[in-house]
Amino acid sequence: MDLSKCKCSCPGFCKIFNRIMGLNPPDWEWCQKSSEAQRRSFYNITSKEKPEPKQSRRFVRTSDLYRVASDLIPYLEKFDGFVGVPRSGMLPASYLSVLLSKPLFSIVDDKLEMLRFMSDFGGTRMNNYTGGIDNLAFIDDTTHNGTTANKLRDKFGKDISVISIFSTSFGAEHIEKFGELLEPPHILEWNFFNSGYVTTAMFDIDGIFCDNVPIDVCEDEEKYINWLTEAKPIQNRIPRLFKMEKLVTGRLEKFRDVTERWLAKHGFWYDELIMFPTEREQERNRNHFRVVGEFKGEVFNSHHHKYFIESELSEGRVIKECIGERKDKVIICPNDGVVL
Repeated sequence: MDLSKCKCSCPGFCKIFNRIMGLNPPDWEWCQKSSEAQRRSFYNITSKEKPEPKQSRRFVRTSDLYRVASDLIPYLEKFDGFVGVPRSGMLPASYLSVLLSKPLFSIVDDKLEMLRFMSDFGGTRMNNYTGGIDNLAFIDDTTHNGTTANKLRDKFGKDISVISIFSTSFGAEHIEKFGELLEPPHILEWNFFNSGYVTTAMFDIDGIFCDNVPIDVCEDEEKYINWLTEAKPIQNRIPRLFKMEKLVTGRLEKFRDVTERWLAKHGFWYDELIMFPTEREQERNRNHFRVVGEFKGEVFNSHHHKYFIESELSEGRVIKECIGERKDKVIICPNDGVVL
């Protein structure tokens, strides 16, 4: 095995060492700077261990995006400004530009455009900016196969710096740096509810699209109906680009009218609302999470949908029991950041 020099152009999974050479020692930078003897010693250890690549998370929260972006600051501080790759790349790019007090750019009609207001560099505080704008970093949220990075280089030059907050092992070969390895399949909180996933998913209502109903309210039907009528929707979870097929809820069938009015009022776009049978109310109330979880599991198991978006982890686990070892179905509990 030729270990005379590192074969990896950037952090990622190294086929020579059979492990991720990432941001933690022994890492890619160590390999670049170490001697052949040091690499040989490390290779002798790793070739015996044969470790598997780190298992990536399946559900990534928006808070993770900003956490990993923050971890990249020591590397990114050398740049004069940041170009957010529309649309999701604008999230970390804007965040980093504020933290580091650097100009923020976007891409409009295949041209770079500085985002300005009240000054030449964006915001009144940036009137005091004295840096340059020549050395820019193109920031994206994720890199999968490098297609976007290659298109950016075709348009803006082969020498531009493309940095992604998350990247697959393959995608890492096409960018300058990334923050954390994220292999597919993965689900991103910040775009899930307005992605194509919506068309193949079933959705819970309470705890997903609005807060869960307080227990004391549940015990008084008049208060309960009023709560269902006045509940505030969680705006960033309302799917606006794709139509949902099925909503599956533990709410009783007798509350269909008030539920449908609320959904229509707040712009929910769906085909079917499946509600818990009213005649089973007492059974449901005796063991809510088990009975409702089994109800949802039976519905999920009997349809083609791939995802079930559930608010309660306890019910999610019951749904998981109902579908057994089926590999074609996934339960997502976004409030806990868990995929079952």
